Amino acid sequence: MIRALIVHEVCLIADLLAQALNSQGDIQVVHRAASPDEALAHMERHACDVVLANILLPDQGALNLTKVVAKKHPEIKMVVTGLLDSKTAILQCLEMGAAGVVQQDDSVDDLVAKVRHVAKGEAIVSPQVAGALIARLAELKRLATELNGYQEISLQDQCTELTAREREILDLLGKGYTNQQIADELIIGVGTVKNHVHNILEKLDVHTRKQAAMIARQLAMGEAMANGGTEYTWPSALGVNVTSRREAASML
Repeated sequence: MIRALIVHEVCLIADLLAQALNSQGDIQVVHRAASPDEALAHMERHACDVVLANILLPDQGALNLTKVVAKKHPEIKMVVTGLLDSKTAILQCLEMGAAGVVQQDDSVDDLVAKVRHVAKGEAIVSPQVAGALIARLAELKRLATELNGYQEISLQDQCTELTAREREILDLLGKGYTNQQIADELIIGVGTVKNHVHNILEKLDVHTRKQAAMIARQLAMGEAMANGGTEYTWPSALGVNVTSRREAASML
């Protein structure tokens, strides 16, 4: 039996929805709430499987309730009802944590089918919404790549264009060396170091020394693990004291 909770500010509509669902035999409406607060209070005391919340609840109540339920009661599936045929609104509900949506032009059969599907952990979306979801995922992937500062390719491939000297400097960047310290270590001028660092950033397709240093540390970790190393000591210049593989991996 699917236990459903209806959240709607209009009592008459809530009653009609309850009648439609209760008539199915495998769905039982356990409570009808007039507000998100009442619904949350009921969920704290009683079990339910699916919550149907009207999108027109005041103060974006349906979206806020969806967000809270997704965080506090992830086992409960949220269905937002009464939506217009708007891909933007539907995506917003799904991003908040809704398991499904019921649009204004959906039938009672559509409503019942969606309740059954979300109760089983499934979803029904139109081809238009599916296309919008795919586009949103691609956009999120692009943004994540930009935030990371480099393309998602293997670290070894990223470093193939580096010269031997640039690889030396990259290793020192990973150890937290400043330009002056690198110059002293390699017995070259600071200006030469700056030129090499500029070239390294361009070849690795990153924007900051910090991002380049992260790549250097990941490379060093991978090489150490490949060689069977079990202990790692990071330089004090990084302000990090790590002596175990687990601790070192957590820094990446």
